Amino acid sequence: MKTILSVLVMIIGFSAIGQPPHAGTKGGKRMEKIKNMTPEQHATLWSKKMTLELDLNESQQKQVYDLVLNKANNQKKRRTNRPKERPSDTELYQMKVDQLDEKIAMKKSMKSILTPAQYEIWEDKTKQRELMKKKHKNLNRKGKK
Repeated sequence: MKTILSVLVMIIGFSAIGQPPHAGTKGGKRMEKIKNMTPEQHATLWSKKMTLELDLNESQQKQVYDLVLNKANNQKKRRTNRPKERPSDTELYQMKVDQLDEKIAMKKSMKSILTPAQYEIWEDKTKQRELMKKKHKNLNRKGKK
């Protein structure tokens, strides 16, 4: 009886150790790899993904690639020029205004590149991604409290 019990305890112990780490630890490494990508790599991946989702033609692919490359270059500049300390309220306001202006410009550009059916699909996907980001952000906040 003792041997059976000790074998069961060992099996449970090994299975607990063999479990994969929590999602938070893997996600951080993946995000670091994405942040370390060059803007060209980021634009290529994003434009290819959109080509698969929206069935883009060659000229649309090129236009989307150029648009995304420009966006990725801007993000890279912002990331490297980020201040060390927390920005003031007026700086935060200006950053948010700039971010919203970029979103508006992106939306206008995509509307001119895509057909109406493609644009509708793109808009739905964008809304889904933003909802997922909000959910993920809220989950992270709850976990830290």
